[in-house]
Amino acid sequence: MKIDYHLHTEYSYDSKLKALDLINKAIELKYDQIAITEHLDLYPYELSRFGLPSFSRYLRQVRSLQEQFASSPLRIICGVEIGDFQRVKAFADEFLAELEFELRLGAVHFLTDHTNVAVPLRRALSKADHEDYYRQNLTLVSNCDIQVLAHLGVHKRYLTQQPDEKHCLGLHRDIFQAMIDRRIALEINFSALRKPYARVLPDLWQIELYRSLGGKLFSIGSDAHLLEHFDLNYDKLPAWLFTGEVEFPL
Repeated sequence: MKIDYHLHTEYSYDSKLKALDLINKAIELKYDQIAITEHLDLYPYELSRFGLPSFSRYLRQVRSLQEQFASSPLRIICGVEIGDFQRVKAFADEFLAELEFELRLGAVHFLTDHTNVAVPLRRALSKADHEDYYRQNLTLVSNCDIQVLAHLGVHKRYLTQQPDEKHCLGLHRDIFQAMIDRRIALEINFSALRKPYARVLPDLWQIELYRSLGGKLFSIGSDAHLLEHFDLNYDKLPAWLFTGEVEFPL
């Protein structure tokens, strides 16, 4: 299958991609499935700056598009990317109970000290920062109701060299074991191929660790916010993703 399970359109504050344009391009490029996964950011630090879009309106729009393109070969999935779910779990659980998403992505964007690691960093991260980031991910996959762990290693997107994170190996093992136990897919996020890091996320050694522990459930996401980024570098994804050796969440 040709799929992309991580896409942002007009209901994400930082996206300039229109859903209708995305769907038409996906059909043109012969995609089988795409998931629109707008940002759900309930962490007060983000909510106070960017607000909360109308998710009832978003759901209605996607359902309308699903009906409009029901006869096309493309399956349109209504999803959501929940930012820092583990830090707002009680409220997020109540909020999500009122909405029907087909796919839930969980993502860590902030360190404990409020450093946003999803944007170009203003300072180099310390070993303690790296450990904090992976602990946040461990809490997320251990406690929150998600189907995909998105962009593990997002803090590296704007780096030019691969950092030494072997001191976090134990945390990686715990993260991946929790994901395997709870049937959470590991996203192969290829947004960093169009950024200075120029690699997929997570790093290949992290992916191989997940696979060595028995992990077989994967997702694929461009994390596109612009139409020109959709499908960009899809041909650079690892070939084994398409050999039938792995499973996808939908």
